[in-house]
Amino acid sequence: MRRALPALFALALALALAVPATAATPSPAKMAAQIRTLQGQVKTLQKSLKKTNTTLLQTEAVAVVALLYGGCNSAVTADALAGAGIAGYTAAPNPVADFNACSDLQRFTGVTPTIVRQPNTATVNVFQELLNIFKS
Repeated sequence: MRRALPALFALALALALAVPATAATPSPAKMAAQIRTLQGQVKTLQKSLKKTNTTLLQTEAVAVVALLYGGCNSAVTADALAGAGIAGYTAAPNPVADFNACSDLQRFTGVTPTIVRQPNTATVNVFQELLNIFKS
């Protein structure tokens, strides 16, 4: 009897654990409430995604303008140094290539008047044109 009782207990426990549990189905009212909650969450996430996409586009635009501005500013500085007669920065036969950074910057920002590079000329006019981008 002492051996049979633990064996019977182990058998009963194994059978109880082997029986699959039935999932309780939620009531239609509870499901409707869950659906309404999920719909609200979806709308909130859609608004958040739209705001995130707008911010990303603005950030990309600022990055492009910064790169174009840097390229144009470097080329303009090289032009001014070449025209200033400073040792080591003598006039080059060809102006420094800006890879269309100045014209692309002008197109992208809509700057008027145009940014006109003056190769081998020491002048501040083109620097003033670059600074005028920030006036508007």
